[in-house]
Amino acid sequence: MDNTSSEIRILLVEDDVGDALLVEEMLSGLKAPLFAVTHVDRVAKAMDQLRVACFGAILLDLSLPDGQGMELVKAVRQAAPGTPIVVMSGQRDEELALKIVQEGVQDYCVKGHVDGFALARTLRYAIERKRIEDALRRSNSELAVLFHVSSTVSRCIDMRELLAEIIDTVTGLEILGLKRQGAILTAEDDGSLKLAYELGHSPAFIEAHQQLRVGDCLCGLVVERGEMIVSAEVFQDRRHTLSYAGMESHGHIAIPLKSRERVAGVLCLDTVPGITVTESERKMLLSVGEQIGIAIENARLYEETRQLALHDPLTGLANRRHLDIVAEGNLARARRHGAPFAIIMLDLDHFKRYNDTHGHGAGDQLLVAVAKTMKNEVRETSLVARYGGEEFLILLSDTEFTATLAVAERIRVKIQEETGVTVSLGVSWTRDGDRSLAALIGEADAALYRAKNSGRNRVVCADTRQGKEDPYARLP
Repeated sequence: MDNTSSEIRILLVEDDVGDALLVEEMLSGLKAPLFAVTHVDRVAKAMDQLRVACFGAILLDLSLPDGQGMELVKAVRQAAPGTPIVVMSGQRDEELALKIVQEGVQDYCVKGHVDGFALARTLRYAIERKRIEDALRRSNSELAVLFHVSSTVSRCIDMRELLAEIIDTVTGLEILGLKRQGAILTAEDDGSLKLAYELGHSPAFIEAHQQLRVGDCLCGLVVERGEMIVSAEVFQDRRHTLSYAGMESHGHIAIPLKSRERVAGVLCLDTVPGITVTESERKMLLSVGEQIGIAIENARLYEETRQLALHDPLTGLANRRHLDIVAEGNLARARRHGAPFAIIMLDLDHFKRYNDTHGHGAGDQLLVAVAKTMKNEVRETSLVARYGGEEFLILLSDTEFTATLAVAERIRVKIQEETGVTVSLGVSWTRDGDRSLAALIGEADAALYRAKNSGRNRVVCADTRQGKEDPYARLP
């Protein structure tokens, strides 16, 4: 606001009619700046005015019929946090004046000791100080967000932890009129947008954002164009094409998450209706978006590297390292809870002959097909691993003995039906983890060896449950 040429609206809260008339006369007698005074004599009436109108400043009597002292000041500040307040009092009380200024009031005037010129100057200075304070507060808040996001990006490699901290930080920005609601959508290779993380939204919102694609609604347009979009009111914005049950009036800030000129996703923030964004805030949000974009790409690279370190590159199954980590954890759980735990070792019959006949390329394709069949025949909680060459291991937790044998037999039959080759399987089983992982693998390996020597294409189990002299039970 240019206070030298624009009319400044003042809310005068004063119950003494004489004092109110004096203030109005002092301010109306000035040529510049021009003041437009709205007078009320009660706190309740002041609150009504603040709900429907904007004022350049508030002149507040410290002793009113429905409010007094510090509690009155706090109530008015809470109702109009962005409006400067100048307190008027009939008492010269320096200690009280200091407390009031510390509470956030711009100035303290003693009635009868200020003329029109001094009062006008006090109001203008109060407005300017408030503007500077707000600008500094915004700047400090922006710097704090940038620092926190930068710190989070540098130390977080887990994608979900990273996104959770960023959403929590950014939605906590008071200066943007943000609601405590936000979402991050990542751009997938097939053109879809994946809801990677959200905060404060309803199930209806989450469901509505499962089918978004690049170009859809505001978020999709941001990914498509690589530019930030600010919508003051989504119900009046034709670009906002998505709706869901319970959606309320709100503004929207959608920020591209860029990494090396590629838009990796979009940060969507809900705001109060009528939101505006300053150039400084826009730059800050774009900077945050770039940091998030780089972090998302880094997290993806980390996950890809981790997957390569724990998975067999040909079949995509877990490798020996991954197997050892999961198996030890499952075995420890079996010991704690007396839960069943089983290992199935599988080997392709005559695989060398198959390679020699059909070539190593066909052999690789066969291994991939066998791996896929095994994955399809076990629960998601089970682990299928490539143990080496044409050998595979399957870990089954919480699976009883007879059910384990049934799983092994089902896999044997299914592989033969789908690939035309036969496999041999050895099974070891325990209920309370009374044997080590190495011992259980050794038992499964010995059972597999017996299956091979007994004609192949069968399941043999090392049954140590009943202390039999011959611990091997066979399924023909």
